Amino acid sequence: MKYLVSAAGGNTTVIQLIENSQTREWYSSNGNELVNKYDNFEVEQSGFLIPKDLHFEMAGGEFCGNASRAAAAVFSILRKEPIVDFTVSGFNGTVHSTVSKYSDNEYNVESIFNGMNILSKEVELFDGTQAFLVDLGGIVHIVIEGELPSNYKDIHKEVTSELDLLRKSAVGVVWYTKRENKQVKIHPIIWVNEVNTFYYETSCGSGSIAVAVVTGINEIEQVTGELILAKISKEFVSLKSKIKVLYIE
Repeated sequence: MKYLVSAAGGNTTVIQLIENSQTREWYSSNGNELVNKYDNFEVEQSGFLIPKDLHFEMAGGEFCGNASRAAAAVFSILRKEPIVDFTVSGFNGTVHSTVSKYSDNEYNVESIFNGMNILSKEVELFDGTQAFLVDLGGIVHIVIEGELPSNYKDIHKEVTSELDLLRKSAVGVVWYTKRENKQVKIHPIIWVNEVNTFYYETSCGSGSIAVAVVTGINEIEQVTGELILAKISKEFVSLKSKIKVLYIE
C-alpha cells in the first residue's frame, strides 16, 4: 500500500508500506522508482514504513522532518491511535508524535525529536557571504539571510564542495527573510546524496529547524505560504503543521 502525503501544503512524500527492512541499495532504487511513478503529484521524496518494526526509512537514508510527520499520520491511521512512537532514518532517537484529525484527509501533526544533537557554527562562504552551518546528523543545512538568488543551483553545488559536505547524507542551502510579524520565510534547496535528488522544496521541516536555531524565531513560513512551527530546546526539537493525505493506492 502506498500513501502520498503533503506537509504544510507541499513537500509531498510517497510512503510505501513494506513487511521487512531492506538493504540501502534496495531503498535507493525503489525510492527513485516511486518518485518517478507519482511525478504527476509533484512528489519530492519517498520513504518506506515498516509497521512491525515501528520504523520509517527515507529512500536516501537521510533525516526528513516533514516525511517523519507524514509517516506519523500514516502510523496513526493504521493503528487508529492519536499518539505514535517510532524511529526514523537519520535520527538516533525515538519520534513521539501526536496526530489530531480535523477533516477526512487532513491532520495536525506534532512530532517531538527527543535528544536531537544539533551542531551550529558560523561560516564564511566563497564569495564572502556570512552564513551558518547547522548539522542535524541526518542532514546538514547552510542557512543564509537574503532572497533566493537566481543561480541557487550553482551556489548550492559550490557551497557543498567548498565546505566538504559531499559525503553527507543530505545537504540543504536555505535562504530566509525576516517578516514584520515575527516570522521568517524560507527557500530550501535540498540535495540528497544516495538518491541524487535536487529540489527547491515547497516546504521543509529540517530546514525550518535549522532556521529556528539560527534566528530564534519559531514560526517558519514555507514556499507554499503555510506555516511550520519549530520549537528548539536543550532536551528536544519539535515540528508542527498541517499534514494532508492526498492519495492512497
